[in-house]
Amino acid sequence: MKVPFAKPIMDEEMIQAAANALRNERLVMGESVHKFEEEFARYIGTKHAIAVSSGTAALHITMIASKVCGKEVVTTPMSFIATANAVIQAGATPKFADARESDYDIDPNQVKLVVSEKTAAVLPVHLYGQPCEMAPLVELCNKKGLKLIEDAAQAHGSVYRGKKIGAIGDAGCFSFYTTKNMTVGGDGGMVTTDNDELAKEVAKMRDCGRASRYIHDMVGFTARLNTCNAAIGRVQLRHLESWNERRRAIAGLYSQELKGLNEIGKPPLANKDSTPVFHLYVIRTKRRDELASYLSQKGVETAIHYPVPIHLQPVYIQMYGYKEGSFPVAERLGSTVLSLPMFPEMKDEEVRYVTEQIKGFFGGLK
Repeated sequence: MKVPFAKPIMDEEMIQAAANALRNERLVMGESVHKFEEEFARYIGTKHAIAVSSGTAALHITMIASKVCGKEVVTTPMSFIATANAVIQAGATPKFADARESDYDIDPNQVKLVVSEKTAAVLPVHLYGQPCEMAPLVELCNKKGLKLIEDAAQAHGSVYRGKKIGAIGDAGCFSFYTTKNMTVGGDGGMVTTDNDELAKEVAKMRDCGRASRYIHDMVGFTARLNTCNAAIGRVQLRHLESWNERRRAIAGLYSQELKGLNEIGKPPLANKDSTPVFHLYVIRTKRRDELASYLSQKGVETAIHYPVPIHLQPVYIQMYGYKEGSFPVAERLGSTVLSLPMFPEMKDEEVRYVTEQIKGFFGGLK
């Protein structure tokens, strides 16, 4: 059996929506963009949603609008590099707090140790669609007067204590890259917020700092979302809940089939506080590379998110002097995590095939 790692959905309804937008709307900032923003804000539960050209642009522009320049932003080294890059691009310095092995997310206790008088914001990442433990971060940011900006690039529809991710902090930053839980048929992103002023700043900044058609009162960027991409996003958004439900079912089946296999660690499933959406189903094993190679031979595609923590990327070593051992949990995760196939159209028999091969690999070692 051949089991792909991911299978982005692009059906006839989505293609037709894009074609209709191309035929009937302005190609940039057309009606579909504004409707997508309204519908996404309603889905997340915020007053505003501002569409941008990518998840990285969402982070970058939100950081600038949050006025972190010249200060520090506390985030996790266990993420895609764009998380910390956006901090630097906004003129701030990323300061890392280690991750937790239990859910891969930033450790609130470590955040408390890193926050200083120079800190302007905390940037938790809801990695793999697992909601961070937000309550202590909200309390800390309120107490210290810090901005709380959620990197929700992998967490569309995740819920923490009854609120959707992206509606808990001062702002949420989403990506619609092609492998995410929902996409726009290419790059795209969204910023969600209840803050009127922040929304206004982000909206201007994504459109060249435009205050009106011919007047620009800030140095902005060209970071708009194309109309046909927004049209695709509107259709995908309508399917997101059912797709997420299927992802949770697949995750549950993975965990059930791998139960009792002590050689691997499994991600947490839903509990009373947290409802993940399993952008990725990520296991941990000391034999990660051997297992990945074995699964490849059996027709199972896997991936690694992320083998090198941000602080050990060459550019971060060069800029900040980080060394191995700086953040031991993130480093341990980086050397042991393995992402298994996960997509809404994945069949139960494909899940069972994957888990049979995993059990066969470890059984063959004994």
